[in-house]
Amino acid sequence: LAMEDESSDFDWTSEVSNVIAMMEVFVQVGKVNCEHKLLLLEAEIKRRMGEKEEALENYNLAIAAAERNEFIHEQAIANERAADFLLKNGDSKTASRYYGKAHCLYLQWGAQGKADH
Repeated sequence: LAMEDESSDFDWTSEVSNVIAMMEVFVQVGKVNCEHKLLLLEAEIKRRMGEKEEALENYNLAIAAAERNEFIHEQAIANERAADFLLKNGDSKTASRYYGKAHCLYLQWGAQGKADH
């Protein structure tokens, strides 16, 4: 998804479809380890498709799944991505809360350099 804007819609869509299919299999085998990743990927897809409410819902589900399964670093990443999304959509107040949570989580994880960024 980091390269999404550099490729055509067709290439991006087909590649993401393959990744989603693989992630869905991984979730069936190891839900605890993969569910939050799939939810974050789905949030990014919804964001890209302009489905704002669904995107935010999936960001929040990804955050909750990462927290439930104690993936602090992935919870931080999901909070940061949600904040980026909210900021780009004009909700700086809510984005600030997500950025604050991401910052705390990065520190808790021991990623001082990322927290300072």
